[in-house]
Amino acid sequence: MSVKKIVLTAVATLGMVLFLFPLVTGMLSNTNGVEKLTGSLRSSMTPSALAQTRADMNTVQAMSDQLQAQTLPALPGALGMSPDAFKGYMGKNFPDVDNGVSQLNTILPKFQGLVGGLEMQAPNFRKADEIPTNFLPSTTVPFLFLIPGAALFLLAGSALVLGREKLARATLVVSAVVGIVFIVAPLVLSVPSKAKAVDDLTTAFGPVFTDQGAAAARADMDVIQNMSNQLQQQTLPALAGALDMNSTQFHSFMLQNYPDVATGVSQLNTILPRFQGLVSAIEENVGSFQKAASIPTAGTATTTLSWWFFAPGIILLAIGGIGIGIATPAVTRRRVTMQQDREKRQVLSTT
Repeated sequence: MSVKKIVLTAVATLGMVLFLFPLVTGMLSNTNGVEKLTGSLRSSMTPSALAQTRADMNTVQAMSDQLQAQTLPALPGALGMSPDAFKGYMGKNFPDVDNGVSQLNTILPKFQGLVGGLEMQAPNFRKADEIPTNFLPSTTVPFLFLIPGAALFLLAGSALVLGREKLARATLVVSAVVGIVFIVAPLVLSVPSKAKAVDDLTTAFGPVFTDQGAAAARADMDVIQNMSNQLQQQTLPALAGALDMNSTQFHSFMLQNYPDVATGVSQLNTILPRFQGLVSAIEENVGSFQKAASIPTAGTATTTLSWWFFAPGIILLAIGGIGIGIATPAVTRRRVTMQQDREKRQVLSTT
């Protein structure tokens, strides 16, 4: 086999590898998962949304701290009950509130960790959301392999079958150009940095975006929601009645003596729906998260995606350069021979 055929065969083979790569690894489906995941979380990761989430978390935390440290210890005396009698009264009449309060010191640190994770990972999310660019969706990534791979395979295969010199030379030029693009484009588009951001994100939120993590978040959210519902609908009105106060008087009493509790309770119906939305986004995107974490392949870091550009790029550039270097002298020799033959024919025709 001639060197030219070896080079063209190498180009065709690499083209086929590039074409098959996104198909074999399920990249088409995985990048769709990325789009669903980022689309669901994008609004929650804006600076204003993160500031609101932090403010909500601070309000709920302050309410919980004051409720446990001051309000609940003071209520038995105000109601003329012993602490044990008050605890029995709450457990019997308001079980959701009693259960929720008993778990606040376990549940709220989890949500604090989730909110802190969102804040810390926001820059990584914005980088990951710009793969491959800030104006192209991640679903275009597979086509960055499919299209060049198909083009190289078809060009090199045609050159091998037809044996045309011009087609072979064009194939080698295209190979070199694609190689340069595969090396330069990822650097220009900051693909290594963006891929590292994806790895940081999947590491940080990996335990949350699992079936177990989502179920735990839902269970915690249900406890807080049930506590809030019963607290507002039953417990506080009952306490106001026991203290011989109407709702306005009771609110003023709470605001004066326990402002963090009063403020928190008044905002629960606004705050909790936002946290409900966050938990729902986790539940709905467990599968999408796992797909995003499987790019380029399951079990490998996303940063290896960069080498799926660099390695083929280097090889294609080398093959194209070598092939052009070999083909050029041969073409030049043929041209010289053809010119000499023409000159000989002219000489013979004049004698």
